[in-house]
Amino acid sequence: MKNYSILLVLLNVLLSLSPASAAEKIEVLVSIPPQTYFVERIGAELVEVTSLLPPGAFPHTFEPTAKQMKALSQADLYVRIQVEFEQAWWDKIAAVNSTMYVIDSTQGVDLLEGAHHHHEEGDADTHDHEQHGHDPHVWLSPSAVKLQAEAIYQGLIHVDPDHQDIYLANKERFFTDLENLDQEIREILTDLKNRTFMVFHPSWAYFARDYQLQQLSIELEGKEPSAAEMAQIMKAAQAENIRVIFVQPQTSQRSAEIIASQIGAQVKVLDPLAADWLDNLRNVAKTLAVSLQ
Repeated sequence: MKNYSILLVLLNVLLSLSPASAAEKIEVLVSIPPQTYFVERIGAELVEVTSLLPPGAFPHTFEPTAKQMKALSQADLYVRIQVEFEQAWWDKIAAVNSTMYVIDSTQGVDLLEGAHHHHEEGDADTHDHEQHGHDPHVWLSPSAVKLQAEAIYQGLIHVDPDHQDIYLANKERFFTDLENLDQEIREILTDLKNRTFMVFHPSWAYFARDYQLQQLSIELEGKEPSAAEMAQIMKAAQAENIRVIFVQPQTSQRSAEIIASQIGAQVKVLDPLAADWLDNLRNVAKTLAVSLQ
């Protein structure tokens, strides 16, 4: 009986030292699902990552639940990305947990101005478009994600310096995958003659900038176009020989379907918020390549 008791004590000690123990994992909060992928690539089994935005929700209109706000009180690290709901709720998020370490993963990213909105010709006040702040969709550029990954790495070694070597090795492997993805996308898109694509919600400006594409958008800041604006959009689509209009699963497709039916185009889905980020971006490039031939 005595030997059995000693064995139980030793087993409990070993279990308590396991790095995979849930109690020892670094609790990381992020705003959107793609960030979960980034943090898990660097933190691996040492982190437990929670995204405030659930699958299928739209970050421009989302509001955190009371349950999520309570979960924030347990977080060791929050990775900001400056999407709309995060900005609007930040004071409340920060107040929930004053000991939570916060990093801004957009630091160092060359931010684009906000989405452009088409206007009728001769609108001197807007000079063909309006600009609204910065474009938050920085996670759709592999080069920008490299900067975000570095910020995540710095945040993790701040809250968990004992595992710096593991985080560093994981970061370097992620960097290699990002560089390979970037090269693959360039090869997929290199021979396109038509490099202009139309979307309902303007999520893809950073991707377009990276790969010398031009994004035309239907929506501005969650607003459907007016009848006059719809006419201008159709005119622009015909001028650019648009044959596909891309929508995302989190938004309405009504306006895109109306325009597509008028100009003889198809409607296809591209998801900017997919959690399986790397494979998703590769598939986006392939879909664009086929659609723009």
